Amino acid sequence: MIPNFIGEFDKEYLPKRTIEETYKITHFIVEKEKTARAFLKAIQHPTHQNDFVFVELDKHNNYVGFKLFFHEHIDKHSIGVLSEAGLPAIADPGSEVAKYAHTKGVPVVPLAGSSSLFLALMASGFNGQNFKFNGYLPLDTRERVKALKEMENRSRKASQIFMEAPYRNNPFLEFLIKNLQNDTKLCVAVDLEKEGKETIISKPVSQWKPREIELHKKPTIFIIEG
Repeated sequence: MIPNFIGEFDKEYLPKRTIEETYKITHFIVEKEKTARAFLKAIQHPTHQNDFVFVELDKHNNYVGFKLFFHEHIDKHSIGVLSEAGLPAIADPGSEVAKYAHTKGVPVVPLAGSSSLFLALMASGFNGQNFKFNGYLPLDTRERVKALKEMENRSRKASQIFMEAPYRNNPFLEFLIKNLQNDTKLCVAVDLEKEGKETIISKPVSQWKPREIELHKKPTIFIIEG
């Protein structure tokens, strides 16, 4: 299980062991081959690009493709599961591969790297003993407000982590400010591990102003605590 970068494509952001173990692998299950190739180039993998073997995770065919790939290569090769960003299987479909490997008695080895979810929580000042990742809120306005209110209630006992499509981040922040209670604390963590651009702000909703921070098309994690 190989973590990808979440900000700068620079191997200095990955532990030495993660890089060294990845150097031993030439066969990969990935979300997008283009991103995987960029990652392997960035870490200066010694294998020539033409010699890598990839299969993309495709949920639309019930992940049949990676299972065929798995059985074709697992007897002769270690297989790397490479996330599109951050840790594989954490808010990521790589969990399907890990689950399948366990059913076949194949060892699953996690390699250390960054997770935007955990970096944001670390820096938020919010409850790190109890927390929940909620993914994306519903698109329907009524359902979205309902889901947010339910998260806000839960946030009194456990930090609630969630995200939005990057191109909707600015109106989403306005939505949060409008619909959360004034004393609920909101953390916005943007551009994590991007040199000189990383911004993490935690404060009560009453102190937040729409558009005070530019989020358009920027990877952002939101956390609330009641």
